[in-house]
Amino acid sequence: MKFRRKKPQTSDWVIRHVESGESIPGMVFTIYVAESDASEDVRYFDLQCALGEPTAQDVDLELDSYCIVNDAGGVQFGGLDEVTMGPDGLVLSFQDDAAEELELSSRVVTLGIDSAIDVDEVRAGLRKVLSYGNPRKVPQLNL
Repeated sequence: MKFRRKKPQTSDWVIRHVESGESIPGMVFTIYVAESDASEDVRYFDLQCALGEPTAQDVDLELDSYCIVNDAGGVQFGGLDEVTMGPDGLVLSFQDDAAEELELSSRVVTLGIDSAIDVDEVRAGLRKVLSYGNPRKVPQLNL
């Protein structure tokens, strides 16, 4: 009998730097994941949410959810279908319009996680940010 080895999942890049906390005290919480702590030419996702409830104006302008900023200069409110964190890393599954706005080469981005990273910090930050605001924009969370 012949067995096939499961092909290991490859990552688009590896998270080697994480920042989480209030980026604007009392106003905005951020979970920032990047491939290094360098300030230039680094791939990253900066996921943010307000600390207060969305205002009526936020709702009218569809700014009533978490926000994603990336190294391509893209800004997207909402836009994730599913987020999964497992032993192989972090998998972000984006909606088509979000992938386009963020200039991603694929709707699914797989990020490895360096062994020095505190995965509990990442998990808690993602849970806090991605559960914010409009419930229709909250992705399925498998954290």
